[in-house]
Amino acid sequence: MAISQELSFPLNDAQKILRNEKECDLDRRELELRKDQDALKDQRIVNLEKELDLSKQEIVLKDKMLEIKDMEILATRRALEDMTQVTDRSLKLAETSKPKSNWQLLGLAAVVLFVAGLVIGGL
Repeated sequence: MAISQELSFPLNDAQKILRNEKECDLDRRELELRKDQDALKDQRIVNLEKELDLSKQEIVLKDKMLEIKDMEILATRRALEDMTQVTDRSLKLAETSKPKSNWQLLGLAAVVLFVAGLVIGGL
């Protein structure tokens, strides 16, 4: 024997129950949307933190590059100072040694310039 029981509600009560059910469904959807938004915000925060770390690393690398350039400039200045001393010594030797022709002096100057070019070009 099957028992069948019909529930009957007054119309106002049925409408209230339906309205409450719809509101609960909307609340569940809103809750899910907020959870999704929170997950997206969390992912954005993680991405921004990674971007910040990369920016910091980039700054460190740029600082190191500037240090290297400063070292190159210093080395070039030292090389030029050394070349000035070499040139001065060469000229003094040329003055104190036996008289030489202009061609020999030009050859000596060319050698000094060649060495200076190698030193500067090597940096």
